[in-house]
Amino acid sequence: MTLKLFALLNFALFLGIAFAAVCNNNCGRQVVGTAIREPPSLASRSSLCASLLTTYVTLEATSEPSVLPLPSAVIDRRNVHGPRQVTPTPIITGTKPEYASACTDVAAYWSACQCFDGVKPTTITVTAPTVIAPTPTSPVSKPSCTKGVEFAHHVIEPNSTLCTNALANRHHRATNYDLGGLLQSRVPSGVGIRQSFYFQQDNGDIPMRYDGYQGPAGSTLRCNILMYRGYVKFTAAGIYEFYFGEAQDVVMIWFGNKAKSGGFRARNADFGGREADIVWPNQSYYLTVEDAAEYIPFRVYWSNGAGGGGFGIQAFPVAWGDYGDEDPELPEFYSSCSGPDSPAPAWLPWESEDYSGKSVFGASSPRPLANRVLCSGLLSD
Repeated sequence: MTLKLFALLNFALFLGIAFAAVCNNNCGRQVVGTAIREPPSLASRSSLCASLLTTYVTLEATSEPSVLPLPSAVIDRRNVHGPRQVTPTPIITGTKPEYASACTDVAAYWSACQCFDGVKPTTITVTAPTVIAPTPTSPVSKPSCTKGVEFAHHVIEPNSTLCTNALANRHHRATNYDLGGLLQSRVPSGVGIRQSFYFQQDNGDIPMRYDGYQGPAGSTLRCNILMYRGYVKFTAAGIYEFYFGEAQDVVMIWFGNKAKSGGFRARNADFGGREADIVWPNQSYYLTVEDAAEYIPFRVYWSNGAGGGGFGIQAFPVAWGDYGDEDPELPEFYSSCSGPDSPAPAWLPWESEDYSGKSVFGASSPRPLANRVLCSGLLSD
């Protein structure tokens, strides 16, 4: 089945709405226009739309999960002066992103999203985890995993040296960041679980606004940090690309044992850097996956010095073009799994994490793809 990485936003349950000019008005051009140069990128806009038009329905445990595509709304891209069909207004519970200012409301944005080829309203049914009753031959329960990734938001004091000398100093290299000095024993301003790696806020003079979460009253986007952690599971062995489409100001990522508490530091990040570092052709990190059954730990760091900021990361198989008309199965992200012998143990409280990067683990981390220009990490010891 196809599982979309940026899924889980509820979408309209009533389909069939058709606006003749939806792809050619200001809203449609702002959402799907290829000439738009301002962030987010076209790939990020397409992912946001796919998330809005996709919903998950959890059913009782049966057999394999199934994907139920619903008919797309009919959009006439040629007759922009045709009559408008009167249909009921769809029920939409998702949100309209800040960049889509030309769309009058979320319904207009929902319609414009369908101008992307291949983006259509879709319901994905997921089988609920089955709890196995203890028996002499099966004494434990099946682990239950939570989809999404954990995040923690930190606001560093704007007048502190941590802010002025590091985060707000554009000449301070990301490799020299002292994560321990920034975050050790620090209690987050807010925590939660998100389904995608995307954040964009152009107004840096107000608190962070992030899919319903809002930063502390009186704060701004100056010297803000977002930390993510979780596990990624791949559907098959192979090579996977992690594409960095946005980077304002600093973003870094770690995989495997380095992502565990005590294992990560700025200088051993698998990929990342400042905005000026992550530009074409150095916008992707390639990861070789040998065991598809493994839940691989990962961690992401993002920070903004001043003004607006944001970032976006997408993950997909390198062999995407080999799938023809079929969509590839994308990696799945989990915050953790519960139960004995969990393949993805729960994390420590954020304030108890070890940010020293001095721990040594026996097991190896997943291998990066060697001998590829785009694989060469921008951060190295």
